[in-house]
Amino acid sequence: MKKTTIWFCLAGLMLFATACGKKAEDTKNTTQAVQEEPSSEALTENSLSATVQKLENGKLTVETGDGKVMNFDVTGATLDKNWELMPGDEIEIGYEGTEPQDGMKVKKVTVSVPYEFTVEDFNDEQNFYGEITAVTDTSLSVKEIPDFRAAALEGENTEGKKYGDTVTFQRASFETDLTKDGLKVGSEISVYYLGDLNNNPLAFYTITEDSLDDEAADTLRVKGTIETIDGDIFTLKGDDTHSFRFTTNGNDELLKEAEANKGKTVEVSYSTSLKARASLAEAIKVVE
Repeated sequence: MKKTTIWFCLAGLMLFATACGKKAEDTKNTTQAVQEEPSSEALTENSLSATVQKLENGKLTVETGDGKVMNFDVTGATLDKNWELMPGDEIEIGYEGTEPQDGMKVKKVTVSVPYEFTVEDFNDEQNFYGEITAVTDTSLSVKEIPDFRAAALEGENTEGKKYGDTVTFQRASFETDLTKDGLKVGSEISVYYLGDLNNNPLAFYTITEDSLDDEAADTLRVKGTIETIDGDIFTLKGDDTHSFRFTTNGNDELLKEAEANKGKTVEVSYSTSLKARASLAEAIKVVE
């Protein structure tokens, strides 16, 4: 009887030891798993809205909405392929973790609102208004008729003043003319141009006085051939030295128009200056 009791006691101790050993092993494995696997919070990708101040040597300096200046390491990060970052861009910065830290490496940077879309003066295309004094197939000379309203408001005597300087514009091969009676000496004209007025400016869009009241005159436009399409961005080739980038800015119908007319000559109506990294396209029309 005593032997039986001793046997049961030994068996019980063995089972207890096995159970304790298993529990200890399970606890060890769980602890290792917790130590080896990062928390779900650490892996969470968040984003920060900010405005670019500068990008230099892989370091991006931004200002947040509350006025805080922060620096981020963008070495190896995915940058927005459509917009080369510049000061004034409103951006979204993707990072891992719960809070952004000054100097931390980030995963990606995308432009939410380009600088060009926020500055009204930047989007004023260069324009010259005056009277045509000479016109050929390759050039257009215009004597300026200044707008003296601002000068008059400042008390300047503008009596007897009408004309300013005469400027000769080179006529681009991709020039578009909005006119009823054509380009004639003596006609008043509005010239949209590229370059410097003092150094062979290039006229790419002209509107004569007889067409200034047309609805079409309220829209900027440029002519060329759709050369490439990459995402929302398409490139319009004017000639061998002039190409312009446009964004459809998420407009799927306009993107389809661009894709359908790739390789064709079109007129693109747009609402931000051709000086922009990518101007905002409004419409595409095939021309002969």
